[in-house]
Amino acid sequence: MVSKVFSFMMIFSFISALLTGNVERMGIEIVNSLSDAVTFCISILGMMGFWTGFMSVIKDAGILKIISALSRPFLKFVYGKNEINDENLNNLSASIGANFLGLGNAALPLGITAIKSFQKKNGTDIASDSSIMFGVLNTVPFQLVPSTLIAMRTNYGAMNPFDVVPYIWICSVTINIFAVIVCKMFAFVWRYKK
Repeated sequence: MVSKVFSFMMIFSFISALLTGNVERMGIEIVNSLSDAVTFCISILGMMGFWTGFMSVIKDAGILKIISALSRPFLKFVYGKNEINDENLNNLSASIGANFLGLGNAALPLGITAIKSFQKKNGTDIASDSSIMFGVLNTVPFQLVPSTLIAMRTNYGAMNPFDVVPYIWICSVTINIFAVIVCKMFAFVWRYKK
């Protein structure tokens, strides 16, 4: 679906450039955009490399196990006490930790592993309440350090790239509380209907 949308946008842009006589300008903008994209990817790569390495150090040092143990009561409340075991607790903690540091790309494989462990416990192809909750909270995670956004703001010359962080915290906490309430409400209604 996404490929169809982008294909439509490219064809529409090319036709618009032909009709308005801006084909040359479109070519210049494409070349400039490609150069900006490469520069942007290199700047993001440094930030991603740092935080991914940081996560590896935390895991190898055994700190992830401590974080898992400390977060167990909270995770049992959010996901249900019957859903949390040692296997999915470690996957959940690693995924939440990666999102906490703003590493959405690193969190994705960890999140997929966490959902698989939920589904293995569920024993069916239908998504469990915990899988749905995790999917929602992984879509709008709380980020202590939104590293990708900070790298983007630094790359584009923001005077203080960190000045948006408190607003991101406020939005993240609000959205996460709302998401938990809505998921719990729908899970209750679904069980009541059954």
